[in-house]
Amino acid sequence: MAPPGTSRRRGRRGRRAAGRCAGLPLDALFEIMLRLPARDVCRLRAVCRSWRAVASDRAFVDAHASRHPGPYVAACFSDEGDGDESCGVDIVDLSSGDIVKTIYTDVSGSRVQRTRLDLVCLVEGPSPLAVTVLNPVTGATYSPAKSISADNEDLLSSGLLIMESCAFGKVPSTGEYKVLRLLGSGNPCELYECEVMTVNGAGALQWRAIQGPQLPVCSSNNTSVWSSNNMRSVVINGVAYFLLDYLRLYCSNDGLLIRPGNIVPFNLETEEWMGILDGPKPVARGRDMIVISSTLEIMEQLSLADLNGSLVMVHAVYGFPMDLWFLSDLEQGLWVKKYSIDFEYYNNNAYPLLLLDDEKIVFLLRGTNVLQSYDLKDDTYTDILVLPDFRSVGIYTGNLLSLEGGLN
Repeated sequence: MAPPGTSRRRGRRGRRAAGRCAGLPLDALFEIMLRLPARDVCRLRAVCRSWRAVASDRAFVDAHASRHPGPYVAACFSDEGDGDESCGVDIVDLSSGDIVKTIYTDVSGSRVQRTRLDLVCLVEGPSPLAVTVLNPVTGATYSPAKSISADNEDLLSSGLLIMESCAFGKVPSTGEYKVLRLLGSGNPCELYECEVMTVNGAGALQWRAIQGPQLPVCSSNNTSVWSSNNMRSVVINGVAYFLLDYLRLYCSNDGLLIRPGNIVPFNLETEEWMGILDGPKPVARGRDMIVISSTLEIMEQLSLADLNGSLVMVHAVYGFPMDLWFLSDLEQGLWVKKYSIDFEYYNNNAYPLLLLDDEKIVFLLRGTNVLQSYDLKDDTYTDILVLPDFRSVGIYTGNLLSLEGGLN
């Protein structure tokens, strides 16, 4: 992997120089293009019809994806120059540290929601309630005409209204993309309003009000730094998982029924909340040691992650190894502790973002905005990439050479 540093943007290649190669045999052109990153291949499509035909052929697109498997991350950027400011999303190849595509948008001040999809979800920016979906292949953006559902319009005039949490996922059975968000006033004594939006390539997008969770879930706007990028919620195979806010329940009667690590799932297809999922038993037993104080977030941290399609609960306690619990059986609520990692520094600063095929875990480091890989076999650490903002990063799983992208 490339040494740490900011991502490198490649310079634009001149068409005149490219044109001198127009007489190449198509099989040779195929092999040359196969070695280039997607960003350059997209530019070469504009040279001539024959080059576009090669670069757009399904066999070439599939071969290029196999040759350049990534992994890729999406991160927001903001550039200032000559008095102008441009913003957008960079798609970065973690194996090289290179930016393989830059998509400019007019959604300034937004951040990338932590997802694992072929689309990118941008939140906040123009307003605290803003949600925009970006197709990195086409550069198209999708956002609702109105910032809130008709049923919740009265909340806008009631005073403070914030987006407590947001989740973006894909329904496997239908291929639909949906955004789920929880709205609140910041009052810890109130339950959240809930809205959902179906995202498609045609027609106006609109929010729909639905039943919210019956118990409070962890907010992305509380004092926990990890919550600021929904580290306590995750979407896997069409189900959004939210950690219940145990601290809010601890001093109430509901706290007698809930333990640390309890999760409430939401089915994106049926748009219904599911029954409470218990966390790993060793995590739940921590209830007897919890002390309500301002230092709790520093001493102990629970978060949820998607590692290779598995729901993972991350349990980090100050002074102890970080435990990664994998859900092995949803129906039975069975968890398996696959990894226990003793970091060389304060482990609450780290969040597992990716599990690679070569037995390496890519961690997101809060204090330094660095993506760092940890080799499970050698017990070694390697810095990969410095991000503009640790709160604004997601996994991109799409094919940048596809002609249509994720939305039809």
